[in-house]
Amino acid sequence: MEKMIIDMLKEEIRPAVGCTEPVAVAYGAALAKELLGEDLEELKILVNSNLYKNGMGVFVPGTTKKGLRWAAVLGALLGNPDKELEVLENLPLESETLGREFLDKHRVTVNYLEKKPEVFIEVKAFGNQSHSRVIIEKTHGNVVLKEKNGDKIYVKENKGEKEQPREFLRRDLDIEGLRGSVKKLTKEDLSFLNPVIEKNCHIGNEGKKIKLGMGVGYSLTRLMEEGKIGEDALNKAKAITAGASDARMSGASYTVYSCAGSGNQGLAASLPVIVMAEELNLGEETLLQGLALSFMVTIYVKNRIGRLSPLCGCGIAAGVGSAVALGEFMDMSTEEIEKGIQNIIGNLTGMICDGAKPGCALKLSTSVGGVMEMMLLAKAGACISESEGITGKTLQKSIENLGALSTKGMESADDLILQLMVAQNP
Repeated sequence: MEKMIIDMLKEEIRPAVGCTEPVAVAYGAALAKELLGEDLEELKILVNSNLYKNGMGVFVPGTTKKGLRWAAVLGALLGNPDKELEVLENLPLESETLGREFLDKHRVTVNYLEKKPEVFIEVKAFGNQSHSRVIIEKTHGNVVLKEKNGDKIYVKENKGEKEQPREFLRRDLDIEGLRGSVKKLTKEDLSFLNPVIEKNCHIGNEGKKIKLGMGVGYSLTRLMEEGKIGEDALNKAKAITAGASDARMSGASYTVYSCAGSGNQGLAASLPVIVMAEELNLGEETLLQGLALSFMVTIYVKNRIGRLSPLCGCGIAAGVGSAVALGEFMDMSTEEIEKGIQNIIGNLTGMICDGAKPGCALKLSTSVGGVMEMMLLAKAGACISESEGITGKTLQKSIENLGALSTKGMESADDLILQLMVAQNP
């Protein structure tokens, strides 16, 4: 079990600069341009509908421009494909000028496939003499095909899923067993999570100091300083998490560590855990174990509701994940932790995903505050009743209900959300 935890975390905790949806498109475009081997004349991008939704309103890192079209152009012209999801790191100051010059003279189209929930990106690049194609599927950095002039340069061999980590996702979630296994891991075993603490805290602190994006983290920090809200663990966690989202969604060029394909999810699964560990004066090993718990449960729930979910993964999946770590830190029993998660599912399930954007900072603030409050209520004995609403008699049943709501019940709502967004942003 311990090896499985480490393997899964190393697979699902990835560094990224910028929102993972436009950055994944930029990565595909950079690879396609590299394959082309000549000056770029045209780009054609095809993505699944949820990826399109998540790429519409978010800023491309290091720029004042939004959307997949700009991400593709800057990735193709200036991106370093060797950096994968950090492909747009440290763009030059003249990047927007170069991008505008290209868009003024060349054709770049972005279209989406309906009814395809999983990650899918196809980038076609055209020069005067050659053309290339790159396909990314299932996860944001998973390149499965590279072609040049119709000849396959690379095809990812399908070896099947890594059995041991994926077996965890197929089983019922065993909070007690997971807690026991994580406690066996030392700080040396989990040292690969140290950059998560450094990078995610750095961007969160920047968002607290400087008004970026909506300025939610900045404003919460000022409200604490002015004594208008309490300077407690709950508000500190809300401020740093929202501040990180403010910075990231507004195009600040900082690396964050994503979880299960989402940078904001990685922030929401880590920063409240870090704040609580500091407040309780816990040691390095306990903090790393808490992060491992939070990420593992986040990955589990995200697998149930969908990689690109109609429900807000930061509020639901990362919320449940961080709840387990918070419960561990507060010496809650497994029964109390499960009741706290039931509170969260009963309270935050209605939070929809209407695309990545600066306003996501509000959802992260609400989620973090709600999760911490729900766990404290559970510890105090205030717990939602079994079989109330979509909460089941067991935690596993609640998670299954959550998954059914997201993958089946929300399909038409998700289509409508995208239609409304496209109508407002033609």
